[in-house]
Amino acid sequence: MKKYLNNKYILFFAMAPFISLAITQTITDLIAIIQGILAAIVPLIFSLAVIYFIWTTAQYILKEGDAKNEARSHMIWGIVILFVMVSIWGLVAILTNTFLL
Repeated sequence: MKKYLNNKYILFFAMAPFISLAITQTITDLIAIIQGILAAIVPLIFSLAVIYFIWTTAQYILKEGDAKNEARSHMIWGIVILFVMVSIWGLVAILTNTFLL
């Protein structure tokens, strides 16, 4: 019976409420940190996508022949990527405002 009633187990169960409170606060802090990082990264990603689109548009204007067709396909994919990014950003904003997050 002594084998199962070790002092460290009793201490753990006595401290469990405090441990759960500490975990909750650290998770809340971690979520706040992740939100801050994403708030900085999202505009950077949008900027890179717009720069990519402008670059492929310039390539489309300057190139000839087969390279022009390749630049055109990259340009179309750039538009698709920008549309998807803006759509997801809008959906996240709608969900955030709907559920008051």
